[in-house]
Amino acid sequence: MTADMLYNFPRARFVDENEIYKQLQHIRSEVQEAEREVDQPNIYLIAGEVMDIYHSAETALRILEEKHGVNIRDLMFKVAAKNDARGYYDAN
Repeated sequence: MTADMLYNFPRARFVDENEIYKQLQHIRSEVQEAEREVDQPNIYLIAGEVMDIYHSAETALRILEEKHGVNIRDLMFKVAAKNDARGYYDAN
């Protein structure tokens, strides 16, 4: 499995343009947009903002992988194992 198989969105130009700190700031701004939508009755607007967060987080992971050598596949398994040990997952 390649790291590309872990991503759900196409590679954004911001992988090249942003450093990780700037991308984290962008994620923060996307979270703020989602928070503003919470008071609205349209759940699809909230869902769209959450999807923007997800896409921005994938871009951050690509930055970490491509610019800093982080093994995203290995990291995914480590985080899943940690969260499993904490009992975060359904028992099924």
